[in-house]
Amino acid sequence: MAQWWRMFKPAYDEVDGEEVPSSVGGKIRERRATASVPMPDSYDLPAPTRRGRPALRVGLVVLVILGLLAGLYGGILRNLAWQWWDDPNYTHGFLVPLFSGFLIWQRRKRLAALPANGNWIGLPVLLAGVGALLLGDFAAENFLTRSSLIVVLAGLILFHLGQKAFRVLAFPLLFLFFMVPLPATLFYAMAFPLQTLAARNAAWTLDVLGVPVLLDGNVIHLTRLSLGVAEACSGIRSLISLFSVAVGWAALSLPGIWAMAAFVAAVVPITILANAGRVVTTGLIAEWFGIEYGQGFFHTFSSWLVFVFAFVCLLGIHRLIRLALAHRPKQTP
Repeated sequence: MAQWWRMFKPAYDEVDGEEVPSSVGGKIRERRATASVPMPDSYDLPAPTRRGRPALRVGLVVLVILGLLAGLYGGILRNLAWQWWDDPNYTHGFLVPLFSGFLIWQRRKRLAALPANGNWIGLPVLLAGVGALLLGDFAAENFLTRSSLIVVLAGLILFHLGQKAFRVLAFPLLFLFFMVPLPATLFYAMAFPLQTLAARNAAWTLDVLGVPVLLDGNVIHLTRLSLGVAEACSGIRSLISLFSVAVGWAALSLPGIWAMAAFVAAVVPITILANAGRVVTTGLIAEWFGIEYGQGFFHTFSSWLVFVFAFVCLLGIHRLIRLALAHRPKQTP
């Protein structure tokens, strides 16, 4: 019976009581009962469900944006990858998105700590990217259509995440421009002066070494053969690749804008020197051992030697800059 009563009795606790007179004599204890089972104030959904709804909305927005970008840029990115594969001037393009992704991964904690405060300034940036895409498609200009993707990504980041997140992601976004091949007019406008400079430097060096030489434009006439400094020998390929390497290298290892700028600027004289050395070496080998030794395997292999030599020079410049930064006088407060 006591067990049955415990099962069905009201959920009340005795807090306190006082004795009052009884009608039949004696005293009985009057109980004041308070409910011990709290009733819910509201019927809100549990916290995990409330947190899950925004996450679901964010996931849906991301999927929609990725779908739109895939529809707009799928064919453009496919053609871009084929150009990386076929054009030896831009084989480094495969590494550029990977390096940008690595930079974003390094900044992941800073991004996670920032609130997602979208800014309407991202809308005109987004529209500018879409406009560049349409204009490039209408004018058949690959540089505009390909680079418009970077502008669109910048607009989306500003619109959805805000200016603080954009500042964190600005450098990885800008670095993506290294994966976009230059317009043909700009490419040849850079290559022609480099051809002329390489031919002049090589002719001057050969003359200093005592080799009879006659320079005719971009053609170097030697005793046994003539060397033509073509666009492939201008050094533009090494310049583009080394420039992207230097920018990424400086961003990871050098503090301060001036140290980074000095390191990146060193790419130009190093590339010119290395390419002139390639032309001189080819001329000397062909003059001393025969033209068949200056062509074929050596001509192909020398292009890799130029890049290795330039990279070693960059390594030395990087070391010098680090030493200069370490020994600079400290400013007293």
